[in-house]
Amino acid sequence: MRVSSYNPRDRYKRKNSEQILAFGIVFAVLLLAFGLGYLLGINSHDQNSLATERQNEELLNQREQLQDQVTALSAEIQTLQARIEQQQESFDETLPEGPLRELVPLLKEQLEEGKDPERLAFMLRSARAPRNCTEPATKRFVVSTPAYDGPVSEVSLEEGALVITGKGRSAINVEGQAEAWYDPSKSVEITFQTAEGVQKKSGPLPLRHSVVVNAREYRITIASGAQSFAKIVYDSCDYP
Repeated sequence: MRVSSYNPRDRYKRKNSEQILAFGIVFAVLLLAFGLGYLLGINSHDQNSLATERQNEELLNQREQLQDQVTALSAEIQTLQARIEQQQESFDETLPEGPLRELVPLLKEQLEEGKDPERLAFMLRSARAPRNCTEPATKRFVVSTPAYDGPVSEVSLEEGALVITGKGRSAINVEGQAEAWYDPSKSVEITFQTAEGVQKKSGPLPLRHSVVVNAREYRITIASGAQSFAKIVYDSCDYP
């Protein structure tokens, strides 16, 4: 009679061994996955840290550059302020004292506005006390109008060296028609003819004007006179 070698205990031992092996494999796989994840996490953290450090370095460099620019600009501003103060001090030192100190800025303003320098000089020379002046004299002339058809009327001074004429707007009668005489309430145009050329001045009467002829300055006032006429009051002084 043959005795069987099968042992149930061996079967259970094999089964337990297989389960332990399977569990070990699963545990090893999980451990490997965890290790890989941990390594990847550390690597990603390191990369993020490096990127953050680079950004911080760039920001620090930019801040330093901005600080350097601000320092340079502050130095330039201080230099400009010092130059302005020096120029102001130099200007104050060269600017004359007294009334002339007030006149210089006024003249500068007039020139910047485009006023004629020769005209300004003429006005300044005319402002001094007149010398060797004649007594005032009076003459008159007819102011021409579009409706006036009479002879040309003029005033001649300095033996014809200065000729004065004028024209204006016609007066309007009650019927709305233009008269031959001028309207003294409206603007007139006065012409001053000399050998050097023609000067004109316009505006409502009275008008005042100065003309230099043959080293004499004629100071002239033109006002309305009798109907059709303008009256000239003038004198002359040495010039300059």
